[in-house]
Amino acid sequence: MKSRSRFGYGRLQRSSGASGVEIDSFALVFIRHGLTVGVLCAILIVLGIVLDSGSPSSAYGLRQTMGYDGLIRVNAHHLGLMLFLFGFFLAYWRWQGVNINRKQLTWLLYLGYISVVEELVFRLFAPQLLQHVLSWPASVIISNLIFACLHFLTLRWRAINCLAVLLGGLGLSHLLQVTDDFSLVVLVHFFFTFLNTPSPPAGRN
Repeated sequence: MKSRSRFGYGRLQRSSGASGVEIDSFALVFIRHGLTVGVLCAILIVLGIVLDSGSPSSAYGLRQTMGYDGLIRVNAHHLGLMLFLFGFFLAYWRWQGVNINRKQLTWLLYLGYISVVEELVFRLFAPQLLQHVLSWPASVIISNLIFACLHFLTLRWRAINCLAVLLGGLGLSHLLQVTDDFSLVVLVHFFFTFLNTPSPPAGRN
């Protein structure tokens, strides 16, 4: 019998098939996806530093290259929204009958972490770097295609779910362009990531 964890065996992951690979633990999610995105984020930061040091007076300046000049800011509205989200998450767990324990809270911290690093990589760093060789629309589309493909490869999500990731990523890119508010985009990402996977994978019953 398969677990009913919303992370999911039937809802998100494609069949293990002959490979026998199933992402059925928090550790696997972190190692395969969280660590991968974190390393990618670090590589892009180093790349930006290298470009910055090589061309200190050019458009490759780190803040401009990485696209966070004036974007990454936190104000009272963001803090209020974050408190509201945490209250909503706790209420949602109560409504679903979820046991609020250390594992659940650690999972919530992980979702916050992955929301930040994915937005840094796929909505800021990658599009800005790609823009040096591509048009801005093409840079955004390719960055979000990589975003969706990463879920297919690391988390073994179904193609239809990865299509939803692509569309969601494009929506977040549009939101960032319209609002110029990176922190708000991270909070929106955090909210929908929680709704999609409010609990860590529970393995088999």
